[in-house]
Amino acid sequence: MVGTQLHDLSLQVMLEAGLLTFDHMKPTFCDIFVPGLDLQPNTSHSANLQARARWLFTPCYDFAHTELTVPAGEVGLLVTDENDYIFAQPGMHNIASWFIQPIGGCRRVDAQTNILHGNRTIVTVEQGTVGYAMDQGQPVLLPPGLHSWKSETMRFVRAYDLSAHVVEIGPYTLVTVDEGYAAITQNNGCQQVLAGGHTFVLNHAKWRFEKFVTLKIQTDDLERVEAASADNIVMCVNSTVVWRIEDVAKAAAMATDTMALSGRKLSADITMLRNDVLKQAIASLAGFIGSVNYSNSFHVSAAAQRPASIPAVAELMDGDGGGGTEALPKASAPENPMFDPQQMTAAVEHANATTMTYGCKVLSINIISANPVDRNLMESLASGAVAAAAALQAETAARGQAEASRIAAEAKADTLRIEAEAQAQADVMRAKGSKEAAELIGSSDVAVELAKIDRSSQAISKGDKLFFGQEPSYIANALGRQGN
Repeated sequence: MVGTQLHDLSLQVMLEAGLLTFDHMKPTFCDIFVPGLDLQPNTSHSANLQARARWLFTPCYDFAHTELTVPAGEVGLLVTDENDYIFAQPGMHNIASWFIQPIGGCRRVDAQTNILHGNRTIVTVEQGTVGYAMDQGQPVLLPPGLHSWKSETMRFVRAYDLSAHVVEIGPYTLVTVDEGYAAITQNNGCQQVLAGGHTFVLNHAKWRFEKFVTLKIQTDDLERVEAASADNIVMCVNSTVVWRIEDVAKAAAMATDTMALSGRKLSADITMLRNDVLKQAIASLAGFIGSVNYSNSFHVSAAAQRPASIPAVAELMDGDGGGGTEALPKASAPENPMFDPQQMTAAVEHANATTMTYGCKVLSINIISANPVDRNLMESLASGAVAAAAALQAETAARGQAEASRIAAEAKADTLRIEAEAQAQADVMRAKGSKEAAELIGSSDVAVELAKIDRSSQAISKGDKLFFGQEPSYIANALGRQGN
């Protein structure tokens, strides 16, 4: 019976602490009636008529008898001449006594009605609640179910809902701590921290719950922090700080209000602790800003304004620098010192040197924007950055043009060299062909004569005129000599 009713972890915790009382629990409705004391049904309508008939329907019957009908699910409330308080079970009763009188009528037994009848009590405790009664100054906790007792000193007070995180039940306090939180309690002045994910019972009046403390990561804004840089430029910085409570016991002991004065109820937030962390983060951020030479960082703006169409000099000169021109070294990517992660890490360590003394750890400080407070100074520095960017652009364009001219000259020289090599190879091939042709012609007399005639014909153009005054054989001799 007990195991089926204690579904709630809170009830199990109270049971383990020995605070729940099952002595007065009744398994059924009929068990609330005491045999020999309480009245059972003993009549019916016809039996009542017969009894009246025996008394000849005289008024004396009503003085000697009490007829009572108790509806189902209810109990009748009666008292005897000896001041004994009794219950009447559901049904019809014919009480033949001058000294038993009904008082208070009939009462329904349910969770909405707690029946107090003299020294008799009937209480129904719903699931999800715990009943609280007092007996001679001592608290009595009742688990869910039907309870009934007869006592001159024990009185039911009320039922407490167990769904809340903190339930004060007389001198006891039931605390349910969610994961990601911790509960701070004071046990006779000694601080005790309750871990998250569990339910606890503070089992005496001097063990008090004080507050919940979150262990979740906190992110807060540090807006408009003004501090001077290393070159005395007053900066306006917007940033965020990310932190969490690392040591709950130390944080509660050193940096939070836990002692209530004059009955003052403390809030469950960590405002005081948060303010301490933010102030230290601002101090560390100001120290970081004081180490930055901001005006020197404007060469970053100048380099950033170089058009994307003009490649960096280091990229143009990358390689072996052919043609005798020495290659320039690659330029390292510039960084704005206001967003230097290494220096910011040092600032975080500086903050933690203080915040860890009261149990808090700063995870990161992140700068969102940083600008000089003096707008005129900002415009002056920006103008210098634009001028530097224009000079850098012109210098880069000139270096690029020189590199382009060098590359064009090298390309032209390579073209002439290739053409000369091709011409030489062609002449060699023609010479080899002529030699092979001459050798082939020399092997045949007819071919030799034909070659002579061909060469002779090539020597005479179409407009030449020849006059011969000798015999025809002279022509052959003349052509032969001319061909030779």
